[in-house]
Amino acid sequence: MTPLVSVIMAAYNAEKHISASIESVINQTYANFELLVINDGSSDRTQSIVEQFCKRDSRIKLINNDKNLFVIKSRNIGIENAKGKYLAILDADDLALPNRLEKQVEFLENNPNVFLIGSSAHIIDENNTICNNFIALTDYHELKRNILKNNLFYHSSILFRNEKVFYREKMIYSEDYDLILRLFSEGKKIVNLPDILISYRQTNHSLSKTKNRLVQWLFINKAREFYKERLSIGKDSYDAFNPQSFINIEDIHCPINKKDLLYAMKICFYRKDANQLKFLVKKYRKYYPISLDYLLYSLSSLNKNTFNLICKIYSKL
Repeated sequence: MTPLVSVIMAAYNAEKHISASIESVINQTYANFELLVINDGSSDRTQSIVEQFCKRDSRIKLINNDKNLFVIKSRNIGIENAKGKYLAILDADDLALPNRLEKQVEFLENNPNVFLIGSSAHIIDENNTICNNFIALTDYHELKRNILKNNLFYHSSILFRNEKVFYREKMIYSEDYDLILRLFSEGKKIVNLPDILISYRQTNHSLSKTKNRLVQWLFINKAREFYKERLSIGKDSYDAFNPQSFINIEDIHCPINKKDLLYAMKICFYRKDANQLKFLVKKYRKYYPISLDYLLYSLSSLNKNTFNLICKIYSKL
């Protein structure tokens, strides 16, 4: 029987939590699914753990990447191999509550005009203790009005129609937000259910905690720029985008677009990082002529009182 839902789980060195994540899928009240686990070149016991589950439940399929291709490519491999009418995302350290698939499938089956559905979420720690709750915004028009302020969807909660919509692989650290913004700009109706249907694990060692926050913000802002371009002219400049300029922003020899560099300088005030601002001012001077923007940022980086004042202003915005 062809599964109605394909659950896609990208996993890299996930031995600590992946068993609980897989169990949360097996224990769903909705049974007509396949679980595709994409083992992204893990060096720990992830592969052997998933193999044991595959022996136990034929609905679980393991796809092994020969090397670490990162989460975006792994999710796209999952989408390529998915047989279901619907695709559900669940990260290898998060948990699906028992009625997640049943609730979301029922909603999409009864609302053919909706393309994607998310949900509210528990925020849990390493020990599965609930630390907080994310109460999702549910109204489509309100979501669309506010989507440029924040990503209003917890990605492990989304379930959407399998129309072979893929993640854009250059949108590192913001591929989930970029996907949501692309769907909005294409006129797709996407909403959240108010129900708490997943537990999102937030730890000190999670990707969102360990990656360079400045680099993450640069990619998030680029996703917003692309969204505005699509609304304005019907397409964006993704094909010409070089993500290495963001990844290597702390390399003086790696050039970066002037607009993006100025944005990175502004982010230094949110991060209260005067040393990084000094470096970015130096980088600006290497590639671009002196301008008013340069003089303002240069003065701020050299004057501690001015820097602290601007940081205080930005913290209240």
